[in-house]
Amino acid sequence: MTQFQNKNPFSDLTWTLLITLLIGSLGGCVFDFLDLPAAYLSGSMLAVAIWVIAGRKAELPNPLSNLSFIATGSLLGAGIDRNSLSSIPDWPVSLIMLGISMIILLALVRLYLRRFHHYDRNTAILCSVPGAMSFVVAVATEIGADTRRVAVIQTVRLATVMVLIPIVVGYTNVHSPMPTAIPKDMLGWPEIAMVLALSCLGVPLGSLLRIPAPYFTGPMVISGALFMTGTVEGAIPAYVLYPPLIICGATIGTRFAGSTKKFLISCTKAGIGATGLGLAITSLFAWPTAAFLDLPFMQVWLAFAPGGLEAMTVLAFTLDTDPAFVAGHQIIRFLAISLIVPFLLGKSKVAQQSDPASSPPP
Repeated sequence: MTQFQNKNPFSDLTWTLLITLLIGSLGGCVFDFLDLPAAYLSGSMLAVAIWVIAGRKAELPNPLSNLSFIATGSLLGAGIDRNSLSSIPDWPVSLIMLGISMIILLALVRLYLRRFHHYDRNTAILCSVPGAMSFVVAVATEIGADTRRVAVIQTVRLATVMVLIPIVVGYTNVHSPMPTAIPKDMLGWPEIAMVLALSCLGVPLGSLLRIPAPYFTGPMVISGALFMTGTVEGAIPAYVLYPPLIICGATIGTRFAGSTKKFLISCTKAGIGATGLGLAITSLFAWPTAAFLDLPFMQVWLAFAPGGLEAMTVLAFTLDTDPAFVAGHQIIRFLAISLIVPFLLGKSKVAQQSDPASSPPP
């Protein structure tokens, strides 16, 4: 009997993986049924988060998550063409406004967490950082800040942005999608497989160049180059993106596991308050910037929003705004954060942790 049980191909880990993917898929389908933008990313994340908060087990192996980031980056890169880079001359103005908004955001959110939630100085600084979750968690571990609180606050921030923005877009007229260009022929599976295979070369390249989120950014750059240069022409069907988006959302949702109800409620209150303040600040800067540069507000808001590189770029793509503009600003902000945070903490040695590829996931 024991030998028969040992031969069971469905281990506990396998069942947990299947259940996690099932819960994430159901969440994505519900959001899609409600006609919400970025449904499969936001819905999957929220469903898995609720599942683990309820005390259920959810887990995805790191290789699977990394594969989903590679596929997502590659497929999003297919949306970059020559027209995507037409706004580059406007970047100096928007980057200056982004820098000013980031400085104000760091100061006010840190003050909010210190004054109303009584966080210690270093924990408040790291919780106030807009994006770069792996970086700030690694820094928190090194300097002895409250690492778990930092990880949960950063996850709450990302989850709030991912859920709130699609809802705002879905039920208001705050965003008008970009006009559709000339329709493109859909690529076949051999061409899609070729793009995915070539995009994988971006991972070691991104790691070598120490760019943020190499599993996502590297493939996106390679894929974008293929389409921008005309080496590959055509469009990738939207449904091809659904599975990696579900896995990406579920990966974020699993980060809520292992927290007590009291601790989670405390962090959620602080995280939602900090995120709301951050979104308000970035909105105040994004609106005049968009008006001055004659760019869509949603495009600039996503570029300024306190979210992660991957999530904000995915939202830009699914909301039909310029992913190159959003990704470029998020990358530059990440690089600025990796330089500024060590000085704010007074610990110059933490700059050695700026490579997200070497950071343990929260």
